[in-house]
Amino acid sequence: MIRGVVRGVAVVAAGGLVAGALLAASVAALPEVAAEPPSTVVQPAESRQLRVCPGPLLSLADDAAAAATARSVGAPELVVAADPESAAIEQVPLDAPDNAGAAADGGPVAISAEPGAVLAGMLAGAQSQAAATESLSGLAAAACVEPASDSWLVAGATEVGRSGLVLLANPGEVASTVDVRVVGEAGAVEAPAGLGIVVPPASQRVVSLAGLAPSVRTPVVHVTSSGAPIAAALQHSVVLGLEPAGVELSTPVAPPATRQVVPGLVVTDLQGVAPDEDHAEGDDFAALRLFAPDDAEASAVVEVRDEGGAAVSRIDVTLAAGQTTDLPLGALDPGSYTVVVDADAPVVAAARSTVLGDGDDPILADLAWSAATGPLLERAAVAIPEGPGASLRLANPGDAEVTATVAIGGAERSVTVPAGGTASVAVQGGDRVILDGVEGAHAAVTFEADDALASIPVAPPGPLDSPVRVFPQ
Repeated sequence: MIRGVVRGVAVVAAGGLVAGALLAASVAALPEVAAEPPSTVVQPAESRQLRVCPGPLLSLADDAAAAATARSVGAPELVVAADPESAAIEQVPLDAPDNAGAAADGGPVAISAEPGAVLAGMLAGAQSQAAATESLSGLAAAACVEPASDSWLVAGATEVGRSGLVLLANPGEVASTVDVRVVGEAGAVEAPAGLGIVVPPASQRVVSLAGLAPSVRTPVVHVTSSGAPIAAALQHSVVLGLEPAGVELSTPVAPPATRQVVPGLVVTDLQGVAPDEDHAEGDDFAALRLFAPDDAEASAVVEVRDEGGAAVSRIDVTLAAGQTTDLPLGALDPGSYTVVVDADAPVVAAARSTVLGDGDDPILADLAWSAATGPLLERAAVAIPEGPGASLRLANPGDAEVTATVAIGGAERSVTVPAGGTASVAVQGGDRVILDGVEGAHAAVTFEADDALASIPVAPPGPLDSPVRVFPQ
């Protein structure tokens, strides 16, 4: 009897030991085993590379008998950069039936290279034009962009004294059907006239932004197309009283993302408005325009960083569902800044800066819209058009410094971009710049003078020109 009890106790004890071992095994941390899947980066098959330059500045209502007719006010200067520099680049003018002055001043220009003539993604173009007419004044500069079926234009206004023109260029061989949708501070604008716009092949259409969305203070324009992809741009101009007070040509910003980086925001004076004045009026202060395309409220943190990478301002902002926001950036010391936006939902962004004229009560002389850009690949080509005080701004939003190689006309130099900061390289009109070692960086070309201000984003190549990482099965 005693032997049976002892045997039973032994069995129970053994069971307890096994259970304890199982429990310990379930609680103890298991060794981590991770395998990096094999992959390789491949370059898509060489294809014809294409960029489209928006063409000359346009003016409306110069002729009272044809108030809705657009007419160019001269021709822009165009510069093309490619690697190799000796590559044959074709420049093809597009028809501009909506421009009454196209016969004299030309229209948009498509620049292209045959497959294999230019290294993938290493074709760039840019244009600039100074205006001094009764309705337009200032410097406008723009990049030549890849056509796309989905683009966001973040700039401009249609309040009193502000006007805008949406430029839709189709360099393809088939017609494109385009929808132009506008969102403002009060939400989406009902504009049936912006839907189903047919852009014939090898031509440009011009659409009045005020005709689609009158009296909108903070418009964001969404351009989508079916058929051929479209190269979109937005011309924005200001008239104060009877005097023209600035003009800019804006090309598409980076697509919606939870992080946006705006490089090369140039501030020329201490004129500013506090960030909590969300209904600040006018153009003569630095501001950031934000829009979250998802139909829900979004929160964002905006950091304004100086060239050394220090955050001189940090602003929390809530974006109303379906509405655009202009966020004043406060009084910033003159200089160049990078604006970094981190949001809990995808957003699009661009920043406005201005230059004021001389006098006891200076008024706006010119303005620039600095677009949010995508991160660059390892190498990039940059074309520098004519303009005063030209600088290439390299912004590094990362946590480690970047050393880039900048080649201009065969002469190379190394440029160190501090973590979170910016490096500026002086350039001049006609320069063709090749950047190396800039993966993850952002860039813009800026122009600055006492009465002129302009900005050109340096965008990475589109998906067709970009390397692809492949995971074999």
